[in-house]
Amino acid sequence: MSTSRALPVLRTPDLRAAHDAARRLLALAVPMAGFQVEGETTTRTPAEARRLFAAFPTGRGATPWPSHPRLGHEEVRRLFDAGDPRFDGLGPLEFQAKAKPPGGFEELFLDAVGSGPGSLSWTSFYWPAVPELGLEPRAKDTHLQIAINSRNVDFDRPSDDHTLFVHFRGGDLERARWLARQVGLEPVGPEECGW
Repeated sequence: MSTSRALPVLRTPDLRAAHDAARRLLALAVPMAGFQVEGETTTRTPAEARRLFAAFPTGRGATPWPSHPRLGHEEVRRLFDAGDPRFDGLGPLEFQAKAKPPGGFEELFLDAVGSGPGSLSWTSFYWPAVPELGLEPRAKDTHLQIAINSRNVDFDRPSDDHTLFVHFRGGDLERARWLARQVGLEPVGPEECGW
């Protein structure tokens, strides 16, 4: 069972501003060997789905549960790659793509993502030590996330704005607040369950 928590430190209608704040926070992080970024979203239109599938040749998309018939990642990708007109009739698609290490992927994802709820998240890094708080470096439950068009970490509360979350180990709330202050941010809501 996870013990992670997430603190919202920015809420903005400007997705680029959320990404800029995320980059400032990531500049404080210490990357590990598996440092990666992942983007996921639910497309709302065929144009959004086509844009994402074209931008990310290794991206995966499936019809959401409980669609009948449910189409898996391989079948949906095959329809897109073949230019099959049935692709546009699939309706909303759950789309995922990732890159290791981050860099370049984020801008491409932000350019391609549409109006559906989603997430851009970074994992496999350490938050730094905070000697004045008596905190050692911490990797467990360490993530950074932009909830796109959503107000929560599971991106199931749709919104017209985007929320930047600092994920941290339960009990490390002061570290999350400290991290936010280092880049000119403050909490914009209470902490919530992370992943």
